[in-house]
Amino acid sequence: MNNVVQISDFPAQPATVDSDTLELTSSLPDGYALFDDGVYALAEEEAGEPIFICSPLRVDAGFADLAGTGWGKLISVKSPDGVWHDVPVMNAHVTRAPGDVVARLVNHGLELGPERKCKELLLALLGRWKPTRRMTSVSRLGWVGENRSAFALGKNVIGQGAFLPLLDLARGPAAHLVTNGSLSTWKTDIGMKCRGNPMMVLAVSLAFSGPLLACVGMDGGGLHFRGASSSGKTTLLHLAASVWGSADLITQWRATSNGLESIAANLNDILLPLDEIAEISARALQETIYMLANGTGKARMTKGITPDEIQRWRLALISSGEISVAEKLKEAGQRQMAGQEARLIDIEADSRAHGAFDDLHGSETAAMFADMLKAAAKTSHGAVGHAFVRGMLDHQDKVDNVVRTLFAKLCKESLGKLPQESDGVVSRVAQRFALVGVAGELATAFKLTGWDEGDAHKFATAAFLDWHDRIHGAKHEGLANVIVPIQQFLTAKLDTLPEVGTLVSSDPIGWKDASRVFLTADCWHQIYPGSTAATAATALMKMSLLLLGEDGRHMKKAPRAIPGRPRLYTLKIADVMRYKPI
Repeated sequence: MNNVVQISDFPAQPATVDSDTLELTSSLPDGYALFDDGVYALAEEEAGEPIFICSPLRVDAGFADLAGTGWGKLISVKSPDGVWHDVPVMNAHVTRAPGDVVARLVNHGLELGPERKCKELLLALLGRWKPTRRMTSVSRLGWVGENRSAFALGKNVIGQGAFLPLLDLARGPAAHLVTNGSLSTWKTDIGMKCRGNPMMVLAVSLAFSGPLLACVGMDGGGLHFRGASSSGKTTLLHLAASVWGSADLITQWRATSNGLESIAANLNDILLPLDEIAEISARALQETIYMLANGTGKARMTKGITPDEIQRWRLALISSGEISVAEKLKEAGQRQMAGQEARLIDIEADSRAHGAFDDLHGSETAAMFADMLKAAAKTSHGAVGHAFVRGMLDHQDKVDNVVRTLFAKLCKESLGKLPQESDGVVSRVAQRFALVGVAGELATAFKLTGWDEGDAHKFATAAFLDWHDRIHGAKHEGLANVIVPIQQFLTAKLDTLPEVGTLVSSDPIGWKDASRVFLTADCWHQIYPGSTAATAATALMKMSLLLLGEDGRHMKKAPRAIPGRPRLYTLKIADVMRYKPI
């Protein structure tokens, strides 16, 4: 299609090497030996007996973070059932709490020798063991480093290099960043079912947008799908969550602000699905939207009365509920701020042919279609997100350029469809929809979705225009009645008006210069008869099309080059003509 950048030459599933498949090496220090049954300390004298320290153990690598701090060693322990377990141990912990380190190794299946000094011998061995292999530790999900050379996702770090995930995935939504089923099954059972369903394409494209935020330098944010009960809005959350993991990724809005902060920090560069916005208090909602979108947690103090590290993140948000953010805030007598609307954009999710759906793909009812989709998401999830990140990494230079180019193009196209130049909030909303469209197009180019090229862009643009019409449409319809008469006048008469500074033999109805037109009161009343003259002037002033006169007057004193410097109606020609009535 000619309205999207061609990116379809990307391969469907680029091959990469995950860090957990890289071969690890180790070198046992002198004075020790590793046999099938365990590690021994060799006797200093030839006649002495070796001392059994523990069951099989290796130190496979040393590691530190990207800043060169947080040094430690990756210890592999062989449990009684014959399985090797990787146990990262910080050097500081060995020094500060050696007993805890030994206990942790024992918890993973290590068996100490019978002699009382085996614990000390083990700690001495760990201190002397200098592995030749070096790894880079990763302590949070998402992109690794400023150059985004790898991506931590679940228990894996995808990308070229030796990375060691140090992530607490035992609790919270991050524990549900898992894969089940195959990519082809997800594409057939979910991706293809999105065809002909704009809301579904929008939700899934939003899920893909998390990793793109860093590429275009955007803060987090997303879409709130609002609709009646059983309309399919929660199903959209299940589809979005299936890109990255199981349905357990979906969190309830009723979680505390501190709880949501921790959850968001653990889903960096990915997606946070939130259900049932009605369940959070109105006062908490206002603060939470800003916190989640801005990606900064609260400042806290440690027990040592020193500043604790502030949690930071950047992610895509998808929300659902029967009421809008504005309606929820009204419960506490609060008004929705423009910044909140730009961060979590309200979408009517129940206005399609079948609630949130248009094409039921053979299902008899929307409820049956929704149940089928949820069942599919339960059996097929996570693989497509991994494939999407791999595609980005294996073509990073090309992807970055394509994403930025297409993002700028779609933003410009969307704003160009509006009736007048947009303000800051509208521009930010347009950017969010543009990024969603880009993400869907990129996933389609990787042959992950089963959609036609241009679908994601088309539906994202339509959703933006629907949002703009719903929020600003009535106002613009009224303003069109003000704009059209002055546009018609300028079209017919602008060329006949004298330039400011030229000599004229009679009294003109106005003047012009390179960017402005200056109209007399008589001319204004011909364009806007009777009481409409003042109403039109006020409306045009609010739109910043009519320049404000002294003391807030509708008429502004003329430039010195106009004889007598009368007060005139002064308008910006290009801005007036740029306005497109709807």
